[in-house]
Amino acid sequence: MKTVLALATLALIVTGTIIGTSGTPQTPPVKVYMVDNVAKRVGTKAVDFSWKDGGKTVSFSEVTKGKVVLVNIWATWCGPCKRELPDLVALSNEMAAKGVVVFGISVDQKDDRFQLVKTFAEKMNIPYINVIDNLQISEAYGGIQSIPTTFIIDRQGNVVQRIIGMQSKEAFTAAVQKAM
Repeated sequence: MKTVLALATLALIVTGTIIGTSGTPQTPPVKVYMVDNVAKRVGTKAVDFSWKDGGKTVSFSEVTKGKVVLVNIWATWCGPCKRELPDLVALSNEMAAKGVVVFGISVDQKDDRFQLVKTFAEKMNIPYINVIDNLQISEAYGGIQSIPTTFIIDRQGNVVQRIIGMQSKEAFTAAVQKAM
């Protein structure tokens, strides 16, 4: 009887360990960075800027080269920004294979903004890169009067559309497809 009880207990422990470790999908780490440098905007071209990733300088232009880009300017405290976020996440997941990049720019300005945005991005499972604006990016785009504001950028790096306010996934998809 003791042997049966011991084996049953061992079986439960092994089963629980297997289920506990293999049943939960691993979510990739979020990609949140502080803007390091912002170049001056030229004509209709998208604003180029850079950030540090593991000590290496990465630029917006190299990450998005040859791709259609949806740049969403948002903040963690913005209600409409939060409401459109699931649509942006879905769009990013669905259109990445078609050469479409969704890119977030947070305008949060609190002292703890990096941790605030990182925690928010983790909670919302945001798969795309987000940078925290030092307000130079928004200024380079002529100033952002309200958020969310979204820019659609074609494969040549030209801003082809500016969208002010919250949008649906269908509206974003149509704008991106038009730029393709």
